[in-house]
Amino acid sequence: MTDSFKPDSIRRSLLTALVGGVAAVSLIACGSGETTSTPNSKGDPSQFELANDHGIGAEDAAVTLVEYASVTCPHCSNWSKTVYPDLKKKYIDTGKVRYIFRPFPTPPQDLADAGHMIAMCSGDDKFLTNIKYQFDNQEQILNMARAGDARKAYVGIAKNSGLSEEEFAECITNPEIQQEYQAIVQSGIDAGVTGTPAFIVNGKYTKKTPSGEPFYTLESIEEVILPILGEPVPEKSTQADTEEAPE
Repeated sequence: MTDSFKPDSIRRSLLTALVGGVAAVSLIACGSGETTSTPNSKGDPSQFELANDHGIGAEDAAVTLVEYASVTCPHCSNWSKTVYPDLKKKYIDTGKVRYIFRPFPTPPQDLADAGHMIAMCSGDDKFLTNIKYQFDNQEQILNMARAGDARKAYVGIAKNSGLSEEEFAECITNPEIQQEYQAIVQSGIDAGVTGTPAFIVNGKYTKKTPSGEPFYTLESIEEVILPILGEPVPEKSTQADTEEAPE
């Protein structure tokens, strides 16, 4: 969760922390597995997308699922590794859901800012791949930062997407990238996002399902999206349902 986002501090903090030297990092816990992404830059974005969004799935899908997440958020990493793969297989790959990833920084914010902007600089075809790499290696990256090796860790993230060390430094100090990034984060603030991961379904910020479950697991996501798709919502299993019948 991030209490406040300070756009004017991005350049200064990143220059200090990653370009000019790394300070000690205090880690605070917060409250995708595709190799390509398709930015909506055709001039005709859907009503649920921003001009520079990165997403996958059919553009005419009945459901547009936007995730605001942070590469430094453990819950986001867990969702990426445990829920997203099944969501992708059942709904994104089948053309039923279009998935959009939007960065929203959580502490340590300097590192989240850097990670998100590196992904943006990686190119449209590598954006989601880079985000996935950071989620998959989150613990190692943050441990390196805590040990004073943040610059080495983030140069490594950049190189994983084909950026040189010089291009890495240029990326996180590029005012155009910073402005675009700030606009994405501001869109989350405007939507009421205060923590990650946060989900917006067809333009509606969705925290809980109609039955009151947190919108997080595949089962809870299905409770919301299946009615939109015109499909029945499976009844929730109970302990009695799962017990083996007596012989």
